[in-house]
Amino acid sequence: MISHLSKHLPPSKSQRLFHVIMQSPVAEAQSQAKWEASCLTIQSACKGDGFEDAQHILIFLNHHFELVTGHSQSQDEPIQNAFCALAHTSNTVIIEAFKVFDPTTPSFVHGISYVLQDNRPSELREAAFLFLPLICDRWFTTRSPIMDSTTMSSFFMDWTSTIDHLAPTPTIQKAALTVFLGMVNSPHWCSHIIPENWILLKHFTLVSGDLQFLHGCINNPALMDEVRNVDNPMAIVLWVEILWSKYVELAPEVQKQLEMVTEEIAQNEKAACITGSQSHVGRYLSSANSELKKAEDELKQYARELDDPEAIVLEKRIERLQQFLLRLDRTSN
Repeated sequence: MISHLSKHLPPSKSQRLFHVIMQSPVAEAQSQAKWEASCLTIQSACKGDGFEDAQHILIFLNHHFELVTGHSQSQDEPIQNAFCALAHTSNTVIIEAFKVFDPTTPSFVHGISYVLQDNRPSELREAAFLFLPLICDRWFTTRSPIMDSTTMSSFFMDWTSTIDHLAPTPTIQKAALTVFLGMVNSPHWCSHIIPENWILLKHFTLVSGDLQFLHGCINNPALMDEVRNVDNPMAIVLWVEILWSKYVELAPEVQKQLEMVTEEIAQNEKAACITGSQSHVGRYLSSANSELKKAEDELKQYARELDDPEAIVLEKRIERLQQFLLRLDRTSN
């Protein structure tokens, strides 16, 4: 009966039917029939404009994640349909559902890890990849790691393999950077980042708007030493470039670190006789001069109110940038 109905109902009614099925209490003997019915309805329902409640989709998804372990029958189709339904649901609704649903449970963590593996269908891997930014604030900020070290390394390898497998669209790059920054800012995950993967930061200028974890990362003073110790010279080069693009948002301690590391890079480039287009310092210099000009232009608005707190902040910023530019000029020449 459900099978017949689901094929003929419009997506909006299929969505309502899916929620009714998921809400309905059934005896244990009937549970399999309930899940089969929910599979049939969500397949049609996910083609609609959007679900109003994501909690039932997440429960449905987690149920099929639980079936993945030791189950001979493939769960790819219902999992794919659940991701499809979530893709048609607003992020606000999904985030609201996470106030009740915990995405750090072992079954959910294992399920996400499973569908990112190389042997899973491409569409399924992409769906899971695009879903990850919605849960990374819960995955990467836990007091204790949600995976053991070996599993964490395997997950990172599968995640980076998925990036290589997918087309480098802005949507994919933004999803990759959001998750990457979450890993960077996590004491549990940062050590599992492969040095070569710090090159992901090169996409920052393309998708820098409203990235999750960005503010926390750039204002984490412990990260500067972490990035300097990465066995990839491009890591600190790209990180410094990002920090200069967000200079105004940085805490004073991080601004000081940024200036110091920029001068170190200038000294290294001078020692290696790196100049012109190959010089990274030239871009930093341009960024610093741009910040200086913006601060000077903003200060003009306070021409007769220099005791205004905002004007005092701008004056200090101008003085600091002027002093830094002088030091950088002496270092580079």
